[in-house]
Amino acid sequence: MAETTATVKAVKPPKRPGKPLMSLERKKSLFGYVFVAPILIGLLFIYIPVLVQSAQYSFSSNAGQYGKELEYIGWQNYHDALFVEKDFLKTVYSSTVALLPQIFIILIFAFFMANILNQNFHGRSVARVIFFIPVVMSTGIVTYFDNLSSMTDMYEQGEKLNVGTETSAFDFVEIEQMLLSALGSSGLSEIIAGAIGSLYTVITSSGVQMLIFLSGLQSISINMYEAAKVEGATGWEVFWKISFPMISPLILVNLLYTVIDLFTSIDNATISYISRYYTNVATYSLASAFSWMYTLLLLLFVGLVFILVKKLIVYQD
Repeated sequence: MAETTATVKAVKPPKRPGKPLMSLERKKSLFGYVFVAPILIGLLFIYIPVLVQSAQYSFSSNAGQYGKELEYIGWQNYHDALFVEKDFLKTVYSSTVALLPQIFIILIFAFFMANILNQNFHGRSVARVIFFIPVVMSTGIVTYFDNLSSMTDMYEQGEKLNVGTETSAFDFVEIEQMLLSALGSSGLSEIIAGAIGSLYTVITSSGVQMLIFLSGLQSISINMYEAAKVEGATGWEVFWKISFPMISPLILVNLLYTVIDLFTSIDNATISYISRYYTNVATYSLASAFSWMYTLLLLLFVGLVFILVKKLIVYQD
């Protein structure tokens, strides 16, 4: 009897597995935080302190002058930026007006090329790489050396051919006149002529948007296209009823990305204007005020674009 009791005590029921310390979804979220950790570290220890220092400079004088303490002068630099340095607002206005047509041209070009690269044809992978090369070539260091090179001088010299007469090889005035006579609208002809003149910028600035549109098109289920084909839908109907609505959330993403990318590009006239003031020690504080004013204007513009375009986006449940 004692042996039986000991045997019963020795045999214990197996323990049920306890609840895992971390769910699979929580683990995936943790991997996301690990992925963005370098950006967060740089934001906390590098970018935010620089922003705080720049804000201090914008409300002070003697910024950038070594050996002198900052002297708080309140809103004087912002007052000078608005009412003394009148070229600043003119430059912001002119550069903004010049960039607005480019934003829509870049989006249309990127969406058009994404639809083409999404088709099945021989050499599709090579074509995708070719269209993404301008994105690599337009990175900061390449753009910097490109601006230092003589490509601009070569372009200016190429406009005039030295063949005994001062004939223009690329006369945009004549192009505008041809477009004006063909279209009958001066505003539309100026937009098209500006698109021709900014063709290099359009190509180098549309690579990321192209990839985003392409990934969105590839995420659409092929069953939807097959069902539309069975119902007898044309390619035009498939585009407007399936492709465009399904990819419309990415239009907002690409629009915001394009606005920020163009408005903060080194080729932007306003950025170049502010950079000239940063190179001068005496105007360092004023340049900081320029930067903050331009940043606030950009944020307001981005917010306005987000509010206006969000109503046109179709979200699929």
